[in-house]
Amino acid sequence: MTREEELIEKIQQMCDDDREEEVVRMIDALPAEERTYKIVGLQARTLSNLAGMIRNGYYDCALDPDTLDRRALKILTDTADEGKDDPNWWCRNGYTRMNLGMEAEAIPYFEHVMTLIDDDPETQEFWSDVPEAIEKCRRITSFLERPSEQEPPYAKTRSWMIAIPRNESYALDIDLTTARIRTLEGVDDVELKEVGKELTGTVLSLTGRFGGETFECEIDEVTAFNPNGLKYGTYFNAADTEMLTQRLSGYAVDMKPGRGKPLDWLHLQLRIADIVVPDMLVLHDLSSRQALSGLWVKRAAGSAVAPPPDFAFSINRERNAAGGDVWLYTSGLERFGLPDLEIMHGTPNHEECHNLLLTVTARTLMGRTDTRTEAYGAYPPKIEQPIAMMDGGVPLYIRLLPWPEAIKDGDRNTCAPGSIRTRLERMNSKSCVLFAYPDEQAAAEDKYQPLWTMDDFLTNDLAAGMKSLVDSEETERRSRIAAERLDIMERAARNAPQQEVLLMLWLEDEDGEPMDKWARITKYSDRHNFEAEIEEDGDKTGIRFVNEPDGRIMSWAIPAGNFLITPDNAYVLDAEPKLKAKLGL
Repeated sequence: MTREEELIEKIQQMCDDDREEEVVRMIDALPAEERTYKIVGLQARTLSNLAGMIRNGYYDCALDPDTLDRRALKILTDTADEGKDDPNWWCRNGYTRMNLGMEAEAIPYFEHVMTLIDDDPETQEFWSDVPEAIEKCRRITSFLERPSEQEPPYAKTRSWMIAIPRNESYALDIDLTTARIRTLEGVDDVELKEVGKELTGTVLSLTGRFGGETFECEIDEVTAFNPNGLKYGTYFNAADTEMLTQRLSGYAVDMKPGRGKPLDWLHLQLRIADIVVPDMLVLHDLSSRQALSGLWVKRAAGSAVAPPPDFAFSINRERNAAGGDVWLYTSGLERFGLPDLEIMHGTPNHEECHNLLLTVTARTLMGRTDTRTEAYGAYPPKIEQPIAMMDGGVPLYIRLLPWPEAIKDGDRNTCAPGSIRTRLERMNSKSCVLFAYPDEQAAAEDKYQPLWTMDDFLTNDLAAGMKSLVDSEETERRSRIAAERLDIMERAARNAPQQEVLLMLWLEDEDGEPMDKWARITKYSDRHNFEAEIEEDGDKTGIRFVNEPDGRIMSWAIPAGNFLITPDNAYVLDAEPKLKAKLGL
């Protein structure tokens, strides 16, 4: 074995052991006569691989990945004469440029690789990554040139959920499932569609009518699903959390929501998913990128009331390398014909307040239909009513701008959070950026400004003083679900005052104006006869109700250790039987 062969074998072994940084230093220390074309070529490859490991978080060190890639390019440039007929040299040039965000320049290098290799199947298979890299570079280049013209991801145009059963041996009964879907309230004219041979995973395809609109729904068998990248949207107990890593097969429920109320369409899909997998461990909502407990789905599907809007979307956050530039954006709204929302160029000191603003704005849009359209850019740019009252009673008005108009950092090659390049796999669709008006006069004159210019107004410490303004439809929904599950509160309330139970009551102020107040139950007979205590600024006021009509109780909450049981999260009692028993439920 020659010295060069020994070095090549040693380099390969060190790279297999993830010792790329040592490889670079070792080759640097070699005498000039041992730094042959093949050896420095491997150094260029190692530098580029190390840069990728650092960017992806696989390797923690102080080295700058861009500097490593640029050094790899320098080595490749210096060996251009020797590498002109070597597909490895051309391939390394392509990948290094690709890593540096130079996709347009990388394409010719990758294309030349394919002219240098044999066309036999074995060789073509060995170099199969190259055509894939060419396609990826073309896709990125096209997106950077025309970002708003790109097709949105599938999970943004459809509502795509995967239901995982607790029992691994569960198999869908198509006839029974179809029959049960036909019995769903509000669903009419259910018809089965013939499943084409090309749809190999589809086990059931049907159409129907809901809310005066036609809908299509496909049920697909899914095996070995990978839930990486999804966050927990609900509570999971310890046993279910462990089981999530073991149960990876189930059935996808794929449908396109209609133009009616988004929460009604979400409710329909949850009811269908509960029929498809009755004993469900988890529902992976790929459109909102979150995992929902099967116990929550069971409760939501069995209710006559639509689920709360917060379960229809999730909020993602990304930071730059230094952690000071924060980009928040939603997932899940676009499937309903709404714009996904985002806030750019925040800081950690404003992150939680911005998160709350996104939540409140999303809730507002979910309760409206006038903001929905198929045509990008036609969203009403202004929400007429304030979405929140800030600390001190200051109303906050929000302005929405489509992201191509709003984007602050237009540099196509930057990787700052929210820049054009970072949107390729995330927000290449119909998202809008939140802007705000500093006062009512500015709102009237449509003089909006970026949220990042209102730093003193929207800090995290002020978030606690922000009161979201709930629209009438959400107020009604909360009241209905509270009434539907009032028996839970009543059973706990009969143990008052030993068991703390809180009620949101509909009252009148001194001027006879309606208001809502939280009160603690001190004595409870039934929903029409009870006593409660309101505490404000340290002062406690007792209040007694005798033969009260329905409607006085707007909502309720039961503090229970680490949990706060409310009408919308009553499924926690199903997940924690010991807690349920402790509360006497």
